[in-house]
Amino acid sequence: PLAERAAGIVAALLMGDQRAIAQPDWKVFRITGVSHLLSISGLHITLFAWLAGGLVGALWRQGARLRLPALCLRFPAPLVALWGGMALAAAYAWFSGWGIPAQRTCIMLLAITLLHTGGLAWPWQTILAAAAAAVLLIDPWALLQPGFWLSFLAVGVLFATTPPDRTACCQWHQKLKRALAGFLRTQLAIMLVLAPLSLLLFGQFSIVGLAANAVAVPLVTFIVTPLVLLGTAWPIGWQLASALLQVLMVLLQQLAAMPWASYQVAIAPWWAGAAGITGGLLFMLRLPWPWRLAGALGMLPALWWHAPRPAQGHFDLLAADVGQGSAILVRT
Repeated sequence: PLAERAAGIVAALLMGDQRAIAQPDWKVFRITGVSHLLSISGLHITLFAWLAGGLVGALWRQGARLRLPALCLRFPAPLVALWGGMALAAAYAWFSGWGIPAQRTCIMLLAITLLHTGGLAWPWQTILAAAAAAVLLIDPWALLQPGFWLSFLAVGVLFATTPPDRTACCQWHQKLKRALAGFLRTQLAIMLVLAPLSLLLFGQFSIVGLAANAVAVPLVTFIVTPLVLLGTAWPIGWQLASALLQVLMVLLQQLAAMPWASYQVAIAPWWAGAAGITGGLLFMLRLPWPWRLAGALGMLPALWWHAPRPAQGHFDLLAADVGQGSAILVRT
């Protein structure tokens, strides 16, 4: 039943346990490009840090005002909220399995907290590089995992393609319009830049991913995930989250059933994937159009790669014998 399948997603969002998600659902999530949302991702940990920091700051202000007002002078509430949110987010990430996206997020949150405490500022490139170095120091084999490249590249694209905020003097409807345009631009940039990497790693990428993520990202991140966390104290939160996930799953199934919902191609060599990632990034950055068109051309080898195949009238035969059985693969 749809309600039981949604309950499995609730467990994945709460504890990082994805075993209750059925394989047919995973296929739908891969085709629509929303698999990154249906687990404890870096975005969810950041949201948890923001919520936890707000709660810690409110409790600190209230407690210090009633008990020891001098504490707020010695340890300002914003600083306590920053450190409290970071610490609780790290504990949540550890509880959820301490995956590579969780490690990256916690290390970046720690770096930002330390810099803010010391009154310093680093470029985002330095913070991201430091987080990558720290993750590889913890586990050098992480370099061979797809999640490492997908996580760090997606965050890099997010920072590189986000324009400066110039909405301070705008009216609310102008701010909303620019926020929506920026969100769609970011989703498009991530889709274009990660498409060659997805082809290199998995042999497919989602064509309907932009439409699916435009609905799923705000719904899961800002509504479903807070309801899932709220459910630990108020179980009706889980029921509301499950109801919203059921609606989302119906929409994703309809998108996945569309013709050409995903593009599949033979896995390209590493040089084609590297050229495609570089080309996608050049295409989305605010560069002169000749550079952006050159970036678009750089994506073509990964998108149109064809693996070597037997000539017309010939075939390849592979006989596999593993001792307990055998199989013969014929390729034309």
